[in-house]
Amino acid sequence: MKRLFFAIILATAFTSCQDYLDIRPKGLFMPKTMQDYEELSSNPSYKSNSNAYLERMSDGIFVPDASVRASMSSSFSKTYVWASEYYLDTESDGAWDGSYNNIYNANIILQAVDDITDGTPERKGIVKGTALCNRAYAYLNLILLYAPYYNSTTATTDLGVPMITEPDLEAKPKRATVKEIYDLILSDLTEALPLLPEKGQNVYRNSKATVYGILSRIYLNMGDYDKAGANALEALKYGTNLFDYNSVAFIDPTKPALGWKEVPFQYEHVEMLSYFATSFSSILTGTHISPDLLEVVDKKDLRFKFGWSYTYRNGDPVEEPYPVYINADVNYNIAVPEMMLIVAEADARAGRVDQALTQLNTLRKKRFAPADYKDLVATNKDEALKLVINERRIELFGKGLRWFDMKRLDKDPLFAKAYKRANTYQEFKLEKGSPNFVSQIPAKVRLLNPDILPNPR
Repeated sequence: MKRLFFAIILATAFTSCQDYLDIRPKGLFMPKTMQDYEELSSNPSYKSNSNAYLERMSDGIFVPDASVRASMSSSFSKTYVWASEYYLDTESDGAWDGSYNNIYNANIILQAVDDITDGTPERKGIVKGTALCNRAYAYLNLILLYAPYYNSTTATTDLGVPMITEPDLEAKPKRATVKEIYDLILSDLTEALPLLPEKGQNVYRNSKATVYGILSRIYLNMGDYDKAGANALEALKYGTNLFDYNSVAFIDPTKPALGWKEVPFQYEHVEMLSYFATSFSSILTGTHISPDLLEVVDKKDLRFKFGWSYTYRNGDPVEEPYPVYINADVNYNIAVPEMMLIVAEADARAGRVDQALTQLNTLRKKRFAPADYKDLVATNKDEALKLVINERRIELFGKGLRWFDMKRLDKDPLFAKAYKRANTYQEFKLEKGSPNFVSQIPAKVRLLNPDILPNPR
Protein backbone atom coordinates (compact mmCIF):
# COMPACT_ATOMS: atom_id res chain seq x y z
CA MET A 1 0.00 0.00 0.00
CA LYS A 2 2.89 2.36 0.68
CA ARG A 3 4.17 1.95 -2.87
CA LEU A 4 0.66 2.42 -4.25
CA PHE A 5 0.26 5.60 -2.20
CA PHE A 6 3.40 7.09 -3.69
CA ALA A 7 2.39 5.95 -7.16
CA ILE A 8 -0.83 7.89 -6.74
CA ILE A 9 1.21 10.94 -5.76
CA LEU A 10 3.28 10.49 -8.88
CA ALA A 11 0.13 10.28 -10.98
CA THR A 12 -1.71 13.25 -9.54
CA ALA A 13 0.71 15.84 -8.22
CA PHE A 14 1.42 17.73 -11.44
CA THR A 15 1.36 21.48 -10.94
CA SER A 16 4.23 23.19 -12.71
CA CYS A 17 3.24 26.31 -14.62
CA GLN A 18 6.48 26.08 -16.63
CA ASP A 19 5.58 23.05 -18.69
CA TYR A 20 3.12 23.23 -21.57
CA LEU A 21 0.98 20.42 -20.18
CA ASP A 22 1.01 22.15 -16.80
CA ILE A 23 2.26 18.99 -15.12
CA ARG A 24 5.33 18.03 -13.10
CA PRO A 25 5.57 15.18 -10.58
CA LYS A 26 6.35 16.30 -7.04
CA GLY A 27 6.43 12.86 -5.43
CA LEU A 28 9.91 11.48 -4.69
CA PHE A 29 8.97 7.90 -5.50
CA MET A 30 9.97 6.42 -8.84
CA PRO A 31 8.92 2.85 -9.70
CA LYS A 32 11.67 0.24 -9.77
CA THR A 33 10.27 -3.23 -9.14
CA MET A 34 7.68 -5.28 -10.96
CA GLN A 35 5.23 -4.65 -8.13
CA ASP A 36 5.84 -0.89 -8.39
CA TYR A 37 4.94 -0.93 -12.06
CA GLU A 38 1.92 -3.16 -11.50
CA GLU A 39 0.61 -0.73 -8.90
CA LEU A 40 1.32 2.31 -11.06
CA SER A 41 -0.43 0.70 -14.04
CA SER A 42 -3.54 0.11 -11.93
CA ASN A 43 -3.57 3.55 -10.33
CA PRO A 44 -7.23 4.53 -9.68
CA SER A 45 -6.61 7.77 -11.59
CA TYR A 46 -6.80 5.86 -14.87
CA LYS A 47 -10.28 4.62 -14.08
CA SER A 48 -11.83 7.43 -12.07
CA ASN A 49 -11.18 10.79 -13.73
CA SER A 50 -13.53 10.68 -16.73
CA ASN A 51 -14.90 14.10 -17.66
CA ALA A 52 -18.04 14.83 -15.64
CA TYR A 53 -18.78 17.97 -17.66
CA LEU A 54 -19.75 15.79 -20.62
CA GLU A 55 -23.08 15.40 -18.85
CA ARG A 56 -23.46 19.17 -18.48
CA MET A 57 -23.02 19.50 -22.25
CA SER A 58 -25.63 16.85 -23.03
CA ASP A 59 -29.00 17.91 -24.43
CA GLY A 60 -30.70 15.59 -21.94
CA ILE A 61 -30.64 17.98 -18.99
CA PHE A 62 -32.26 21.22 -17.94
CA VAL A 63 -30.73 23.51 -15.30
CA PRO A 64 -32.99 26.18 -13.75
CA ASP A 65 -32.36 29.81 -14.67
CA ALA A 66 -31.22 30.81 -11.18
CA SER A 67 -28.56 28.09 -11.10
CA VAL A 68 -27.27 28.99 -14.56
CA ARG A 69 -27.07 32.70 -13.74
CA ALA A 70 -25.33 32.06 -10.43
CA SER A 71 -22.36 30.36 -12.10
CA MET A 72 -22.15 32.01 -15.52
CA SER A 73 -18.52 32.97 -14.91
CA SER A 74 -17.51 29.36 -14.27
CA SER A 75 -17.18 26.22 -16.36
CA PHE A 76 -20.18 24.84 -14.47
CA SER A 77 -22.51 26.99 -16.55
CA LYS A 78 -20.25 27.62 -19.55
CA THR A 79 -20.36 23.94 -20.44
CA TYR A 80 -24.14 23.88 -20.03
CA VAL A 81 -24.70 26.83 -22.38
CA TRP A 82 -22.19 25.51 -24.95
CA ALA A 83 -19.95 28.56 -24.59
CA SER A 84 -17.12 29.10 -27.06
CA GLU A 85 -14.57 28.61 -24.27
CA TYR A 86 -14.95 27.12 -20.80
CA TYR A 87 -11.83 28.23 -18.93
CA LEU A 88 -9.85 31.42 -18.32
CA ASP A 89 -6.08 31.42 -18.83
CA THR A 90 -5.68 31.21 -15.04
CA GLU A 91 -7.87 28.10 -14.75
CA SER A 92 -7.04 24.45 -15.26
CA ASP A 93 -9.12 22.14 -17.41
CA GLY A 94 -9.52 18.88 -15.52
CA ALA A 95 -10.39 16.93 -18.65
CA TRP A 96 -7.15 18.00 -20.35
CA ASP A 97 -4.86 17.78 -17.32
CA GLY A 98 -6.25 14.47 -16.09
CA SER A 99 -5.81 12.81 -19.46
CA TYR A 100 -2.25 14.04 -19.93
CA ASN A 101 -1.35 13.04 -16.37
CA ASN A 102 -2.47 9.52 -17.22
CA ILE A 103 -0.59 9.61 -20.53
CA TYR A 104 2.58 10.70 -18.73
CA ASN A 105 2.33 7.82 -16.26
CA ALA A 106 1.58 5.34 -19.04
CA ASN A 107 4.65 6.58 -20.90
CA ILE A 108 6.83 6.07 -17.80
CA ILE A 109 5.67 2.45 -17.68
CA LEU A 110 6.07 1.83 -21.41
CA GLN A 111 9.59 3.27 -21.43
CA ALA A 112 10.84 1.04 -18.63
CA VAL A 113 8.71 -2.11 -18.37
CA ASP A 114 10.77 -4.25 -20.75
CA ASP A 115 13.89 -3.66 -18.62
CA ILE A 116 12.41 -4.71 -15.29
CA THR A 117 14.56 -7.55 -13.96
CA ASP A 118 12.28 -9.19 -11.39
CA GLY A 119 9.13 -9.82 -13.41
CA THR A 120 7.99 -12.77 -15.47
CA PRO A 121 7.21 -12.21 -19.17
CA GLU A 122 3.49 -12.66 -18.41
CA ARG A 123 3.49 -10.02 -15.65
CA LYS A 124 5.43 -7.62 -17.85
CA GLY A 125 3.01 -8.20 -20.68
CA ILE A 126 -0.02 -7.42 -18.53
CA VAL A 127 1.56 -4.21 -17.21
CA LYS A 128 2.53 -3.16 -20.72
CA GLY A 129 -0.90 -3.99 -22.12
CA THR A 130 -2.58 -2.11 -19.31
CA ALA A 131 -0.45 0.98 -19.90
CA LEU A 132 -1.11 0.88 -23.65
CA CYS A 133 -4.82 0.57 -23.01
CA ASN A 134 -4.78 3.43 -20.49
CA ARG A 135 -2.91 5.68 -22.90
CA ALA A 136 -5.32 4.85 -25.72
CA TYR A 137 -8.34 5.62 -23.54
CA ALA A 138 -6.87 8.97 -22.51
CA TYR A 139 -6.14 9.94 -26.11
CA LEU A 140 -9.60 8.87 -27.22
CA ASN A 141 -11.21 11.16 -24.67
CA LEU A 142 -8.94 14.01 -25.73
CA ILE A 143 -9.49 13.62 -29.46
CA LEU A 144 -13.26 13.29 -29.11
CA LEU A 145 -13.42 16.47 -27.04
CA TYR A 146 -10.83 18.81 -28.54
CA ALA A 147 -10.65 17.85 -32.22
CA PRO A 148 -13.05 17.74 -35.17
CA TYR A 149 -15.11 14.65 -35.85
CA TYR A 150 -13.11 12.09 -37.79
CA ASN A 151 -13.33 12.66 -41.54
CA SER A 152 -11.19 10.34 -43.64
CA THR A 153 -10.77 12.96 -46.35
CA THR A 154 -9.44 15.66 -43.97
CA ALA A 155 -8.02 13.65 -41.05
CA THR A 156 -4.45 14.03 -42.32
CA THR A 157 -4.68 17.81 -41.99
CA ASP A 158 -7.28 18.38 -39.26
CA LEU A 159 -5.64 19.39 -35.99
CA GLY A 160 -5.89 16.86 -33.18
CA VAL A 161 -4.12 17.15 -29.83
CA PRO A 162 -0.42 17.05 -28.86
CA MET A 163 0.94 13.52 -29.14
CA ILE A 164 3.31 12.50 -26.34
CA THR A 165 4.76 8.99 -26.39
CA GLU A 166 7.70 9.51 -24.02
CA PRO A 167 7.74 10.88 -20.44
CA ASP A 168 9.36 14.17 -21.41
CA LEU A 169 8.02 17.15 -19.49
CA GLU A 170 10.25 19.60 -21.33
CA ALA A 171 8.82 18.83 -24.77
CA LYS A 172 6.50 21.41 -26.32
CA PRO A 173 4.99 19.68 -29.31
CA LYS A 174 2.46 21.14 -31.67
CA ARG A 175 -0.91 19.51 -32.22
CA ALA A 176 -0.68 16.25 -34.12
CA THR A 177 -3.20 15.57 -36.85
CA VAL A 178 -6.45 13.78 -36.15
CA LYS A 179 -5.25 10.80 -38.17
CA GLU A 180 -1.99 10.56 -36.21
CA ILE A 181 -3.86 10.41 -32.91
CA TYR A 182 -6.37 7.85 -34.13
CA ASP A 183 -3.54 5.76 -35.59
CA LEU A 184 -1.75 5.83 -32.21
CA ILE A 185 -4.91 4.81 -30.35
CA LEU A 186 -5.56 1.90 -32.70
CA SER A 187 -1.91 0.83 -32.57
CA ASP A 188 -1.86 0.90 -28.77
CA LEU A 189 -5.05 -1.14 -28.51
CA THR A 190 -3.93 -3.66 -31.12
CA GLU A 191 -0.67 -4.19 -29.23
CA ALA A 192 -2.44 -4.35 -25.85
CA LEU A 193 -5.08 -6.92 -26.78
CA PRO A 194 -2.97 -10.12 -26.79
CA LEU A 195 -1.12 -9.00 -23.64
CA LEU A 196 -4.17 -8.54 -21.43
CA PRO A 197 -6.03 -11.28 -19.53
CA GLU A 198 -9.61 -12.41 -20.06
CA LYS A 199 -10.48 -10.81 -16.73
CA GLY A 200 -8.64 -8.15 -14.77
CA GLN A 201 -7.34 -8.91 -11.28
CA ASN A 202 -9.53 -6.07 -9.96
CA VAL A 203 -11.63 -3.24 -11.40
CA TYR A 204 -8.57 -0.99 -11.79
CA ARG A 205 -6.88 -3.43 -14.16
CA ASN A 206 -7.75 -3.73 -17.81
CA SER A 207 -8.81 -6.83 -19.68
CA LYS A 208 -9.59 -7.87 -23.22
CA ALA A 209 -13.16 -6.62 -22.69
CA THR A 210 -11.73 -3.15 -21.97
CA VAL A 211 -9.87 -3.15 -25.27
CA TYR A 212 -12.84 -4.35 -27.30
CA GLY A 213 -15.10 -1.81 -25.61
CA ILE A 214 -12.77 1.08 -26.38
CA LEU A 215 -12.30 -0.16 -29.94
CA SER A 216 -16.07 -0.24 -30.45
CA ARG A 217 -16.31 3.36 -29.22
CA ILE A 218 -13.49 4.60 -31.42
CA TYR A 219 -14.85 2.97 -34.58
CA LEU A 220 -18.33 4.30 -33.79
CA ASN A 221 -16.86 7.80 -33.66
CA MET A 222 -14.90 7.23 -36.86
CA GLY A 223 -18.08 6.27 -38.68
CA ASP A 224 -16.84 2.72 -39.27
CA TYR A 225 -19.98 1.03 -38.02
CA ASP A 226 -19.14 -2.48 -39.18
CA LYS A 227 -15.94 -2.51 -37.09
CA ALA A 228 -17.74 -0.82 -34.21
CA GLY A 229 -20.35 -3.56 -34.18
CA ALA A 230 -17.80 -6.35 -34.58
CA ASN A 231 -15.75 -5.14 -31.61
CA ALA A 232 -18.87 -4.64 -29.50
CA LEU A 233 -19.81 -8.26 -30.19
CA GLU A 234 -16.34 -9.33 -29.04
CA ALA A 235 -16.79 -7.31 -25.84
CA LEU A 236 -20.14 -9.00 -25.24
CA LYS A 237 -18.41 -12.39 -25.18
CA TYR A 238 -17.20 -11.36 -21.71
CA GLY A 239 -20.65 -10.61 -20.36
CA THR A 240 -24.27 -10.23 -21.39
CA ASN A 241 -25.97 -9.64 -18.04
CA LEU A 242 -28.64 -6.95 -17.95
CA PHE A 243 -29.89 -5.17 -14.85
CA ASP A 244 -33.63 -5.73 -14.35
CA TYR A 245 -35.36 -2.47 -13.48
CA ASN A 246 -38.29 -4.53 -12.17
CA SER A 247 -36.11 -5.25 -9.15
CA VAL A 248 -35.85 -1.56 -8.19
CA ALA A 249 -37.89 -0.09 -5.32
CA PHE A 250 -38.00 3.36 -3.74
CA ILE A 251 -37.03 4.03 -0.14
CA ASP A 252 -40.39 5.79 0.15
CA PRO A 253 -42.76 5.47 -2.84
CA THR A 254 -44.49 8.70 -1.76
CA LYS A 255 -41.16 10.55 -2.01
CA PRO A 256 -39.32 9.14 -5.04
CA ALA A 257 -36.56 11.75 -4.80
CA LEU A 258 -35.26 10.04 -1.65
CA GLY A 259 -33.90 7.43 -4.03
CA TRP A 260 -33.72 3.67 -4.37
CA LYS A 261 -33.70 1.20 -1.51
CA GLU A 262 -30.65 -0.50 -2.96
CA VAL A 263 -28.31 1.16 -5.45
CA PRO A 264 -25.85 -1.12 -7.28
CA PHE A 265 -22.24 -0.07 -6.82
CA GLN A 266 -20.69 1.12 -10.06
CA TYR A 267 -17.56 -0.98 -9.58
CA GLU A 268 -19.54 -4.21 -9.26
CA HIS A 269 -22.55 -3.46 -11.43
CA VAL A 270 -23.98 -6.56 -13.09
CA GLU A 271 -23.74 -4.90 -16.53
CA MET A 272 -20.12 -3.74 -16.16
CA LEU A 273 -17.57 -4.96 -18.68
CA SER A 274 -14.89 -2.46 -17.63
CA TYR A 275 -14.99 0.02 -14.78
CA PHE A 276 -14.74 3.76 -15.44
CA ALA A 277 -15.91 6.62 -13.25
CA THR A 278 -15.66 10.35 -12.70
CA SER A 279 -14.44 12.05 -9.54
CA PHE A 280 -17.37 14.50 -9.86
CA SER A 281 -20.09 11.87 -9.73
CA SER A 282 -22.72 14.29 -8.39
CA ILE A 283 -22.56 16.46 -11.52
CA LEU A 284 -26.27 15.95 -12.28
CA THR A 285 -27.55 16.74 -8.80
CA GLY A 286 -30.22 19.44 -9.02
CA THR A 287 -30.70 19.05 -12.76
CA HIS A 288 -33.95 18.18 -14.54
CA ILE A 289 -34.79 16.14 -17.60
CA SER A 290 -34.83 18.33 -20.71
CA PRO A 291 -38.11 18.74 -22.62
CA ASP A 292 -36.46 17.11 -25.65
CA LEU A 293 -35.60 13.95 -23.74
CA LEU A 294 -38.91 14.04 -21.88
CA GLU A 295 -40.65 13.90 -25.25
CA VAL A 296 -38.65 10.86 -26.33
CA VAL A 297 -38.99 8.68 -23.24
CA ASP A 298 -42.05 6.49 -22.65
CA LYS A 299 -43.60 7.52 -19.32
CA LYS A 300 -44.08 3.82 -18.47
CA ASP A 301 -40.36 3.23 -18.92
CA LEU A 302 -38.92 2.22 -15.55
CA ARG A 303 -35.76 4.17 -16.35
CA PHE A 304 -37.95 7.27 -16.31
CA LYS A 305 -39.88 6.23 -13.21
CA PHE A 306 -36.73 5.52 -11.23
CA GLY A 307 -34.63 8.29 -12.79
CA TRP A 308 -36.68 11.46 -12.31
CA SER A 309 -39.30 12.75 -9.90
CA TYR A 310 -42.08 15.33 -10.02
CA THR A 311 -41.53 16.00 -6.31
CA TYR A 312 -38.51 17.00 -4.21
CA ARG A 313 -37.07 14.94 -1.37
CA ASN A 314 -39.46 16.53 1.13
CA GLY A 315 -42.46 15.64 -1.03
CA ASP A 316 -43.12 19.17 -2.32
CA PRO A 317 -43.87 19.42 -6.05
CA VAL A 318 -41.03 20.37 -8.37
CA GLU A 319 -41.29 24.05 -9.31
CA GLU A 320 -39.85 23.60 -12.78
CA PRO A 321 -42.01 22.08 -15.54
CA TYR A 322 -39.62 19.14 -15.86
CA PRO A 323 -39.00 16.33 -13.33
CA VAL A 324 -35.82 16.52 -11.24
CA TYR A 325 -33.07 13.92 -11.55
CA ILE A 326 -32.99 11.69 -8.47
CA ASN A 327 -30.02 9.36 -8.95
CA ALA A 328 -27.02 10.57 -6.99
CA ASP A 329 -24.26 9.24 -9.23
CA VAL A 330 -23.37 8.86 -12.87
CA ASN A 331 -21.95 5.64 -14.29
CA TYR A 332 -19.21 5.79 -16.93
CA ASN A 333 -18.57 2.05 -17.21
CA ILE A 334 -18.12 0.29 -20.50
CA ALA A 335 -21.18 -1.89 -20.11
CA VAL A 336 -23.40 -4.46 -21.78
CA PRO A 337 -26.20 -2.05 -22.85
CA GLU A 338 -23.77 0.29 -24.64
CA MET A 339 -22.25 -2.61 -26.56
CA MET A 340 -25.71 -3.91 -27.49
CA LEU A 341 -26.68 -0.48 -28.78
CA ILE A 342 -23.51 -0.22 -30.86
CA VAL A 343 -24.32 -3.59 -32.40
CA ALA A 344 -27.88 -2.40 -33.02
CA GLU A 345 -26.68 0.79 -34.71
CA ALA A 346 -24.29 -1.16 -36.92
CA ASP A 347 -27.14 -3.49 -37.91
CA ALA A 348 -29.57 -0.64 -38.56
CA ARG A 349 -27.11 1.30 -40.71
CA ALA A 350 -26.40 -1.86 -42.71
CA GLY A 351 -30.12 -2.45 -43.27
CA ARG A 352 -30.31 -5.44 -40.93
CA VAL A 353 -33.53 -4.14 -39.40
CA ASP A 354 -34.66 -7.32 -37.65
CA GLN A 355 -31.27 -7.82 -35.99
CA ALA A 356 -31.22 -4.22 -34.79
CA LEU A 357 -34.69 -4.55 -33.31
CA THR A 358 -33.70 -7.79 -31.57
CA GLN A 359 -30.94 -5.96 -29.71
CA LEU A 360 -33.25 -3.09 -28.76
CA ASN A 361 -36.12 -5.28 -27.61
CA THR A 362 -33.87 -7.61 -25.61
CA LEU A 363 -32.60 -4.59 -23.71
CA ARG A 364 -35.97 -2.90 -23.26
CA LYS A 365 -37.63 -5.99 -21.78
CA LYS A 366 -35.55 -5.31 -18.66
CA ARG A 367 -36.63 -1.65 -18.61
CA PHE A 368 -40.43 -2.08 -18.50
CA ALA A 369 -42.90 -3.89 -16.30
CA PRO A 370 -44.10 -6.95 -18.26
CA ALA A 371 -47.62 -5.51 -18.52
CA ASP A 372 -46.32 -2.29 -20.06
CA TYR A 373 -43.77 -3.73 -22.47
CA LYS A 374 -44.27 -3.64 -26.24
CA ASP A 375 -41.77 -4.59 -28.92
CA LEU A 376 -40.43 -1.77 -31.06
CA VAL A 377 -41.12 -2.16 -34.77
CA ALA A 378 -39.61 -0.58 -37.88
CA THR A 379 -40.17 -1.10 -41.58
CA ASN A 380 -36.88 0.29 -42.93
CA LYS A 381 -33.33 1.11 -41.91
CA ASP A 382 -33.97 4.81 -41.21
CA GLU A 383 -36.84 3.99 -38.85
CA ALA A 384 -34.71 1.40 -37.11
CA LEU A 385 -31.78 3.80 -36.82
CA LYS A 386 -33.97 6.49 -35.26
CA LEU A 387 -35.15 3.97 -32.69
CA VAL A 388 -31.54 3.06 -31.89
CA ILE A 389 -30.49 6.69 -31.42
CA ASN A 390 -33.51 7.38 -29.22
CA GLU A 391 -32.67 4.33 -27.15
CA ARG A 392 -29.09 5.53 -26.78
CA ARG A 393 -30.39 8.85 -25.43
CA ILE A 394 -32.45 7.09 -22.76
CA GLU A 395 -30.23 4.15 -21.83
CA LEU A 396 -26.91 6.01 -21.89
CA PHE A 397 -28.07 9.05 -19.94
CA GLY A 398 -25.46 9.76 -17.27
CA LYS A 399 -22.82 7.65 -19.04
CA GLY A 400 -20.71 10.50 -20.50
CA LEU A 401 -21.54 9.58 -24.10
CA ARG A 402 -24.38 11.79 -25.34
CA TRP A 403 -22.15 14.80 -26.10
CA PHE A 404 -20.03 12.65 -28.39
CA ASP A 405 -23.21 11.36 -30.02
CA MET A 406 -24.39 14.94 -30.59
CA LYS A 407 -21.05 15.75 -32.19
CA ARG A 408 -20.97 12.76 -34.56
CA LEU A 409 -24.65 13.02 -35.45
CA ASP A 410 -24.14 16.65 -36.40
CA LYS A 411 -22.40 15.21 -39.47
CA ASP A 412 -25.33 12.88 -40.25
CA PRO A 413 -28.07 14.51 -42.40
CA LEU A 414 -30.69 12.27 -40.77
CA PHE A 415 -29.97 13.67 -37.31
CA ALA A 416 -28.18 17.01 -37.64
CA LYS A 417 -30.12 19.80 -35.93
CA ALA A 418 -29.85 22.91 -33.79
CA TYR A 419 -29.98 22.36 -30.03
CA LYS A 420 -31.64 24.83 -27.69
CA ARG A 421 -31.83 24.98 -23.91
CA ALA A 422 -35.28 25.43 -22.39
CA ASN A 423 -34.15 28.34 -20.21
CA THR A 424 -36.28 31.46 -20.55
CA TYR A 425 -34.16 34.31 -19.19
CA GLN A 426 -31.71 34.01 -22.09
CA GLU A 427 -31.48 31.92 -25.27
CA PHE A 428 -28.76 29.29 -25.32
CA LYS A 429 -28.41 27.60 -28.69
CA LEU A 430 -25.98 25.29 -30.44
CA GLU A 431 -26.47 25.69 -34.15
CA LYS A 432 -26.16 22.85 -36.63
CA GLY A 433 -22.52 22.70 -37.75
CA SER A 434 -21.37 24.99 -34.91
CA PRO A 435 -17.61 25.08 -34.23
CA ASN A 436 -18.54 24.77 -30.55
CA PHE A 437 -19.09 21.05 -31.03
CA VAL A 438 -15.28 21.02 -30.73
CA SER A 439 -14.18 22.16 -27.27
CA GLN A 440 -11.55 24.85 -27.13
CA ILE A 441 -7.98 23.94 -26.20
CA PRO A 442 -7.58 25.36 -22.66
CA ALA A 443 -6.40 28.98 -22.68
CA LYS A 444 -3.83 28.22 -19.99
CA VAL A 445 -2.24 25.54 -22.18
CA ARG A 446 -2.15 27.85 -25.20
CA LEU A 447 -0.53 30.55 -23.09
CA LEU A 448 2.20 28.19 -21.93
CA ASN A 449 2.82 26.86 -25.44
CA PRO A 450 1.88 29.26 -28.25
CA ASP A 451 2.67 26.52 -30.79
CA ILE A 452 -0.60 24.85 -29.78
CA LEU A 453 -3.11 26.52 -32.06
CA PRO A 454 -6.67 27.17 -30.85
CA ASN A 455 -9.73 25.63 -32.43
CA PRO A 456 -11.69 27.91 -34.79
CA ARG A 457 -14.42 30.05 -33.32
